[in-house]
This record gives sequence, structure tokens and C-alpha cells, in this order.
Amino acid sequence: MTKIKLAIAEDHKQYRKAIVHALLLENNFEVVLLADNGVDLLEQLKNIVPDIILMDIRMPHMDGLKATDQVREQYPKIKIIALSQHYIESNIIKMYIQGVRSFVGKEDDLEELFKAIKVVYQGGAYMTERSFEIIQRNLTLVNGNTDRLEISKDDKIIINMILEGLTSKQIGEKLNKSHRTIEDIREKLYVKLRVNNKMQLVALATKRNLR
Repeated sequence: MTKIKLAIAEDHKQYRKAIVHALLLENNFEVVLLADNGVDLLEQLKNIVPDIILMDIRMPHMDGLKATDQVREQYPKIKIIALSQHYIESNIIKMYIQGVRSFVGKEDDLEELFKAIKVVYQGGAYMTERSFEIIQRNLTLVNGNTDRLEISKDDKIIINMILEGLTSKQIGEKLNKSHRTIEDIREKLYVKLRVNNKMQLVALATKRNLR
């Protein structure tokens, strides 16, 4: 069985040591990279490319927000799971707006982390119930009621293509834009409309006549 290759970017050495120990007890995981901060992570990624990065949000020198932005630009195939402390809600919201869709709280049971890794490796997104509640509550306060949202003509074009089942690559080809650009537009639309996936987008588009 192919093991999932993991990198851990975490400056708290005791917590990092505990996570590594727990992961190594699982037969499906292999820790291939340990970093103290974003600068250290990016330097090591030049030689080692993991499947998933467990990214602490608060780190010295370069935090998880900036490191995530760099990783997404330089290594788009690497998936990211944000490690957070739930009481620092602003950090979770910032990562969500940046496009990260997988969160595990440092105070959560390790089984949550194991589940998140497996789901994300398969191409899915994973949030603990607490993280989802934080995001929903805060984005509601930030964005207000969707009834008052102004959707541009360009937004509607992208929404229609998504609803037609086109992938980001296919949309990019039709609009003469890169796959990454469409991914960024798509993520911003999800944030703007306060939805987490295509099914929620379909429901909202039907309800609000966004087509």
C-alpha cells in the first residue's frame, strides 16, 4: 500500500513531536518533512515534495498564511490541511478566504486529523464541526444576507459553467485563462456566496436565480 507522504510545518516542537509520533503509529502515513516555519518549509520543498502539508497558521518568520500562498503558487498539486487553535477564529477565516478548505483544531482528537488526511488525499475537503461553525458564523457577519449580493456578469458566466459541470481546466480553455486563475475565481465565488461546494452552489443559484 502506498503511504501518504506528509510534511509538518509547526514551530511548537513538543506538539510537532507528539503529532509525528501519532502519525508514525499509523501504517498509511509517512512523515517526510519537518519545518519550523514557512521559510524553512519552502526551502525544504525544493528537495522533498509531500502529498499533504499540515500547516500551522501562527509561525515566526513566515506564517501559515504566507506559506500557503507560496505553496499554492509554486506547488499547486500539494494539498494543505490547516492546523489551528479554534479560539483564534480570525486565522481560520483568513485561511478559508485564501482557499484552504481543510481545517483541524489542535485541541481535536487525533482521529479527526487522521480522517482529514485520508479525505484530503483522495481529493476531498475536510472541516471539523467546530471549524465549519466558525467559518459559517464569521462569513455571515462579514458578507451579510445573500439576498443583497451583487453578482457581476462575469460571475454569472463562471457560475453557469460550473453548474454545467465544466472543470476549472475546461472553463479556463473557454475563457482563455489559466487553470489556476479559474480556481482562484471559483474559490472567491464560494466565499462571496458563502457556499462550500458545487451542490450548495447549485441550491443557491436556483433559489436566487443566479443563472
